[in-house]
Amino acid sequence: MINSHIQSPAAYPSQQGSPFSIMKIAIWLFTFSVLAQIIGTCIFGIYFQKKLDKIEDEMDLHEDYLFLRTIQKCLKGGNIDSTLLNCKEVIAKFRKLISEVTQCDQSEEKPEMLTDLKDISIPAPRVGEEPNTSNKVPAIAVHLVGDKLHSNKEGLHWQEKGYLSMRNQISYTNGKLQVETPGVYYVYSQVSFCVNSTQFLKAPFVQYIYTRRENEKERLLLKGANTHISQTPNCALHSTQLGAVFTFKKNDLIFVTVTDPSCINYSPEFTYFGMFKLGESS
Repeated sequence: MINSHIQSPAAYPSQQGSPFSIMKIAIWLFTFSVLAQIIGTCIFGIYFQKKLDKIEDEMDLHEDYLFLRTIQKCLKGGNIDSTLLNCKEVIAKFRKLISEVTQCDQSEEKPEMLTDLKDISIPAPRVGEEPNTSNKVPAIAVHLVGDKLHSNKEGLHWQEKGYLSMRNQISYTNGKLQVETPGVYYVYSQVSFCVNSTQFLKAPFVQYIYTRRENEKERLLLKGANTHISQTPNCALHSTQLGAVFTFKKNDLIFVTVTDPSCINYSPEFTYFGMFKLGESS
């Protein structure tokens, strides 16, 4: 009797993996993945730390930039965020910091300067530093312009207006300049006036500069008159200008008078009066 049952051949051991080998491969793969993750995490941590350091440096520079921008806005009067410091406080702290740095710099440079200039009794100023002017004698001068409201025939009055109005050691009272420091002075005056032919025929326009000393009568220093006859009935502008050098004592008074104050043009550039000291009297 023929056996028709076909029996399948036995499987070879190489075609069927053992459970132990499969587990071993899985463990190796898991270990490799863990090690890769650890190495990647370390590398990313180092990279991230470097980035943080760089960001911190940039943030420091950004804060300095914001501080300087805040000072610039404060100086220009720009709109400042209300959450920031007060402009006065910011500028005060900045100036204090600059002052401390400057003082520190001066204290460090001073020994070197004394070493280089050991043969000189007075140290020379540093580059960019203004020379000491505490020993300079202040200028003695005054420049005044006409005062229309208070001027009259007895004397013109003046006021401190104009581009070169300065006064030191020369006082002004009731239209008169008073010398406080004796010496040689240059006195000048210009009076501009408006006249027509009818007014000129009545009387010419004359300007006088007088001086008055204590216990003495007033003395005429200078005199100027209009020598041009106006042919037009309308107002024509003319000027008389006086100036000379005189020696004055302390408390001497100098003042200006004219024949007709109502004709004067009191614009600062047309009518003015002043004096300044040239030197000591011999």
